[in-house]
Amino acid sequence: MKKYINIVLSCFILLLATACNDYLDLKPSTSVIDEGVSMKSLTDVNARLNGVYSQMRTFEYYGARMTYYGDVCGDDMQSVATGKRTTDFYQFTFNKTNAPSNFWSKCYSIIKNANIILAGIDLVPTTTDAEKATLADYKGQALTLRALAHFDLTRLYGYPYAKDHGASYGVPIIDTPVEAYYVPSRNTVAECYAFVIKDLDDASKLMKGTKNNGHFTKWATLSLLSRAYLYRGDDALGDNTNALQTAKEAIAGAESNGVKLWTAAEYKTAWAAEFSGEVLFELPVITGEGPGNDGIAYLVAPRGYDDLVISDDWIVKLMGDQKTDIRYTCMIKTPLPTSKAGTRYVWKYPVQPDESADALNLGNIKVLRLSETYLIAAEAAAKLGANDDAVKYLNAISTRGLAANNFTGKTVTLDDVLTERRKELIGEGHRFFDAIRNHKHIVRSKDNKYAHLVGIDPGAWDFDWDYFKVVLAVPVHETDLAGIVSEQQNPGY
Repeated sequence: MKKYINIVLSCFILLLATACNDYLDLKPSTSVIDEGVSMKSLTDVNARLNGVYSQMRTFEYYGARMTYYGDVCGDDMQSVATGKRTTDFYQFTFNKTNAPSNFWSKCYSIIKNANIILAGIDLVPTTTDAEKATLADYKGQALTLRALAHFDLTRLYGYPYAKDHGASYGVPIIDTPVEAYYVPSRNTVAECYAFVIKDLDDASKLMKGTKNNGHFTKWATLSLLSRAYLYRGDDALGDNTNALQTAKEAIAGAESNGVKLWTAAEYKTAWAAEFSGEVLFELPVITGEGPGNDGIAYLVAPRGYDDLVISDDWIVKLMGDQKTDIRYTCMIKTPLPTSKAGTRYVWKYPVQPDESADALNLGNIKVLRLSETYLIAAEAAAKLGANDDAVKYLNAISTRGLAANNFTGKTVTLDDVLTERRKELIGEGHRFFDAIRNHKHIVRSKDNKYAHLVGIDPGAWDFDWDYFKVVLAVPVHETDLAGIVSEQQNPGY
């Protein structure tokens, strides 16, 4: 059975669970009541934080949808059949009336509860230096959680920064507890990125670097900060320089605290280990508290819901004859007679060794890995023309996968890095965002095994950031209730 430190917060989880459904009570999902005044001790703060982490594990967020959205909206993974949980995303059939609302409500519920913590945390009494350091770390975690939710909302509902220099609508920035029936207005993408980057930078200065299973640490926060710099990518603001420097700091700090890239020999089995190796931030899935059968582990399992699989665009066109690349081992080896897709299932959410083989819904979610931080450094360096750094950080990932994928003596291009990102991060929710933010085309092969799926939006076969559905519509429950947002719906919807 999984262990999760200090999960002794049933009353807090009840509070948080009800908060995420505010719109059912005809309130905007940004409204709150509690301002954190009930926190009287470090234990209270920690319980509140664990409640927010628990929200992250639900199937509406990293427990499933945020994890698979960036894959099935791209070209590397796809729904197995119509009527699956991933089908609407894969087919781009959503519109302003049926667009998913859970991303919006779940992220704003997390923001809401992080703001409750931040509003009261400075009033929590501490005596010793150790207690002060712990409280500062808790504050850094709350800032990070708030920043991550704003960041994800921005990339779901706002066009890439580079499209118009961040001038288009992002999402409402909520940085303090607000009253019930608060009516938000959308901030620009530029304002959202500035807010996220400031929160993460402030958080990193408060946090500890020591391992803390199931929680953000300094190095995980810095890794997320380097990602935010990379997504914004404004050289006038020094973003690629900052992305490279921050990624380097995250890598050095993490490695000095025992976090190491998996070796090629470890790679296949490392996914079944908990809180080990190169994982910077991992969400443990706990019996009775995780996403259940709607979670990503059950969706990718052929004996589970058998929902989403790897496409021929990844297996054939990308990997080709490189079947000795260790990333290719992240498909299951032996197909089940009843499975719809042979070996095309990603093997990154396996049952843990100490659990029943039937517990398909208990795979942990590795949200941030050191491999991604290396790839962030490589991409930023390639964009800066810092080829020595680009080669150094890309080789660490590419040659681990396959020794022949060596960039020594070559000039690393952006496409080189994006190709390695596709290989390394398959099934972790990155491909769609990586292509769109870099103004690349997603081209889905119509000769794919499952290209016969009916109902795919005509614009979803070959698209870039000009396809209006690369951003989601603001949910109806927000536009109906929040007058200002209703006038700021995304174009095309």
